[in-house]
Amino acid sequence: MIKDMPYDRFYPKLMDFSVWIYTNILRFGKYENESIVKFAAADKNSNVLDYGCNTGRHALFVKQAYGYNVMGADINPAAIAACKRKGIKAEVITENFFEKYSSFFDIIINSHVLEHVDDPKDFLVNIKGMLKDGGTFVIVIPQERIRGDITIPQILYFFLRLKFENPHKHKFSKNQLFSLLDETGFTPQDYVFCNFLPPFLTKHLIYLKSRSLVIKCTKK
Repeated sequence: MIKDMPYDRFYPKLMDFSVWIYTNILRFGKYENESIVKFAAADKNSNVLDYGCNTGRHALFVKQAYGYNVMGADINPAAIAACKRKGIKAEVITENFFEKYSSFFDIIINSHVLEHVDDPKDFLVNIKGMLKDGGTFVIVIPQERIRGDITIPQILYFFLRLKFENPHKHKFSKNQLFSLLDETGFTPQDYVFCNFLPPFLTKHLIYLKSRSLVIKCTKK
């Protein structure tokens, strides 16, 4: 039953639906995708990992834009199957994943994952370990209006599971995340807030509410 399966075939379908709304109607998903692609620019022979890829939307955009060797990774086998149907190489994350890909990737994308992990500092150290020296890390985190603010598709998912929980264990401001990135071996290079306006405006209109923050970093 759905309520017994926090990561099942139903969740990726809901997320694809919500992404369609954010991208085609509300627009901030479009600006988020464009910012990720912009920050992930590098040599065409680069090895790229989308860690926490879900159904592979960011991996697909980056692959189409630059022709990289792109791989997705996620804990949900159903999401990995969806990635493969899109032509994206993908793996289910296992216990030895970080060791398997030590110093392997030129670019790592991590979108809306950090707020879910138990230990953000340890997680970022492990991500850094998979990057080559000087590699690029593109991280996306939500910028919630209130603590625990979640989306309609997630609410529907909780209702069907008969289990309600806040999926976000942490909340980060820009300054807090910059500090954490510096502490764990990354140098932030650029950033953009994503909302209903084009990204070139959002750095200057900082009082506007934003859905997400996209940061480009390099490994120290």
